[in-house]
Amino acid sequence: MYLQNEVNSIPPLNPQPLPRIEERSVSIRDYVDLLVEGRKTILLATLSALLIATVYLVLAPRTYKADAMLRIDKNKALLAAPLHSDKNQAPAEADGPNAQREVEILRSRSVLGKVVENLNLTVQASPRYFPVIGETLARKHDAHDGLASPWLGFSRWAWGGEKLKVDTFDVPDRYLGKEFTLIALEAGRFQLLGPKDEPLAEGSVGESISADIGESTPVILKLSELEANPGAHFDLTRKTSLEAIETLQKAFSVKEVSKDTDILSVELKGKDPEQLAKSVNDIATIYVNATVNWESAEAGQKLAFLESQLPIVKERLEKAEQSLSAYRQKHGAVDISAEAEILLKQASDLETLGIQLRQKHDEQSQRLESEHPDMIATNTQIKHVNGKLAALNKRIKDLPRTQQSVVSLSRDVQVNTELYTSLLNSAQEQRIAAAGSLGNSRIVDYAVTPEKPYWPRPGLLLAIAGLLGLTGGSATIFLRYSLQRHDNYPALLEYQVGLPLYAAIPHSKKQQRLARLIDQGKAREPGILASQDPQDISVESLRGLRTTLEATLANSESKVIMVSSPAPGMGKSFVSTNLSALLASIKKRVLVIDADMRNGKLHSAFSVDRQPGLSDLLAGRATLGEVIISLPEVGVDFIPKGNTVLNPAELLVIGNLEEIIEQLKSFYNHIVIDSPPILGATDPAILGKHADATFLVVKEGRYTAQELEVSFKRFQQVGIKPNGFIINNMKEGSSYSPYYGYAYSTQIDANQKSLSEKIPGYQAVEEWFRRNQEPETEVLPPLAMDDELPLVMDEERT
Repeated sequence: MYLQNEVNSIPPLNPQPLPRIEERSVSIRDYVDLLVEGRKTILLATLSALLIATVYLVLAPRTYKADAMLRIDKNKALLAAPLHSDKNQAPAEADGPNAQREVEILRSRSVLGKVVENLNLTVQASPRYFPVIGETLARKHDAHDGLASPWLGFSRWAWGGEKLKVDTFDVPDRYLGKEFTLIALEAGRFQLLGPKDEPLAEGSVGESISADIGESTPVILKLSELEANPGAHFDLTRKTSLEAIETLQKAFSVKEVSKDTDILSVELKGKDPEQLAKSVNDIATIYVNATVNWESAEAGQKLAFLESQLPIVKERLEKAEQSLSAYRQKHGAVDISAEAEILLKQASDLETLGIQLRQKHDEQSQRLESEHPDMIATNTQIKHVNGKLAALNKRIKDLPRTQQSVVSLSRDVQVNTELYTSLLNSAQEQRIAAAGSLGNSRIVDYAVTPEKPYWPRPGLLLAIAGLLGLTGGSATIFLRYSLQRHDNYPALLEYQVGLPLYAAIPHSKKQQRLARLIDQGKAREPGILASQDPQDISVESLRGLRTTLEATLANSESKVIMVSSPAPGMGKSFVSTNLSALLASIKKRVLVIDADMRNGKLHSAFSVDRQPGLSDLLAGRATLGEVIISLPEVGVDFIPKGNTVLNPAELLVIGNLEEIIEQLKSFYNHIVIDSPPILGATDPAILGKHADATFLVVKEGRYTAQELEVSFKRFQQVGIKPNGFIINNMKEGSSYSPYYGYAYSTQIDANQKSLSEKIPGYQAVEEWFRRNQEPETEVLPPLAMDDELPLVMDEERT
């Protein structure tokens, strides 16, 4: 007997120390391969996102947008400024209105409050639609076709074409914001229900109804229009004016089209397109009228002040004229010297300017505080004029008494005449300004009823959904990849563990379906991939493993191969069964033993009973002839696990396992043992002492180098050195996945299909060729308990 711990045991394929391999860096190719591998996940995520977006597009309520355009005239103040204003002093209005200030005025409660009042926006009335799909169906209905017929007799819901217009809906303050129900009846009649669905009153369209609900004020309702199927329900809610204004402010936006253009865009969003257009136009009209009224009010205020000053100035003028006339009559004509003429002119001008400044001060004091810069400037000017006038009066006192009196009286007449004339001109200007005031804003474009909804936008939503689907799918792939337990580089894994890689088996979709049938108990024949689909890519990689084993174990008298794994679910049973089938296909007599007496499932794969089996043989309850099952479909013999036992390790030790293996080795070319996982049981350590080659099977994405190292040490502790490891279930698209024969097998399949269609009788020739190329191995009948196994192979029988 040849044991692995003996000198002449079979060495690994590459016993020399492996060269140190630097860990490779992640390249763009790796990311591309990973995305290609997870293309189904990405496609599923993208389709799911697009489906959700499509459902949202169908079911989402439509939002419309109506807009108007206003022009702010900054030059109007300059045009409206009085013609006699000082050249060095522009009026305050000449600076023109600020666009941001006008935006805030448009959003003010004084403007929006009038819109709410004019359009009765404090009342909200809406029909009740069928849940989820009702609003969509009602939207699809053409209102010109009248009312839509209720589906399946559900007349309490609205299905399209309903109309409701409320003129008056007053409720007590305690019921503001609460929902009332209106039910349409026959012949234009309706019924009003309270917040608790209690009947309140009934009425008809056009008449006002009143209902007492125990408050100081009753509920008053008046409808001007109602079109609905009898039984249709509507929701009525009365809001406070402030709440309605705040709701309008949230849906309302004003912005300057571009900087320094003085063009404002007024936009309003909502569900009712006609109501939106009316609201926007009402907002623009109220704002423009408000600016006109403000301008007219200001002009009227100035005119009233001027008219109040005119009688006073006129009276002063008359008194001055009478005084001058009386003095001349008493003293006769008095000549005024040139110096007196100059002093008279200067004094009269300063006197006129001082009176105008005082009038200006009185007009400003009505709207400005005393600390305002304009008020301070006016007071300063008045003081300056008074100072100059005092100096002139001092010089006038030095004149002769007769000339002094004539200058003083003439000055009073001249000043009051100029002042009276100026007041008359200003009053006339203000009358013209008040009559022709147009405000500082104009409506450039009125809002029109929108035809298409503003939201949702199909193109934008689908683009965003597609991008989110691609991003989410890719993120899922990378997240799943980062959470997997694996080493990406098999060569690096070989260096870390110290074991050579014997094979990398790609993922097989056919094997996945076979495993599903086996788990469901629907497999009626052995579910061995090598027998079901010999051209499968996974089978081709196992052929490479078979060739390597034949070369490695060529010098051994017997070839006992044990297949184990670090943990369950790695695919060791798949490797054991398919490797056995491939060894049998090259005229080898092969025996498969299911040594996992705890959870072995090879009997399900071969579609046989699990008992009697190995546990019964070791316990002495069955003979070799009773436990060995011939499987002509696969070409191998099989020993199932047998009855489940609680102490399989002890049974392996005391159950004459060594003697049984020796008898089987003399009769079979290969004995493949499917053992339990090494990290979960000690059975592989016991079985490995009787094996000529031991392999560890790991599954991509479910192993780490640490697990392989621990498994390797477990075998070393009992004197067993595993030959190498096998990576199973390599995903498609991995840059290191060896896809043996992929294109070749596909081409062969295509050629065979083409020949079978074109050449008559080709299938019969193909069957003959298969029988002669790979003759099936003759299987001996089951051994009896008393039979002795021959020591040499029967050449004729094999």
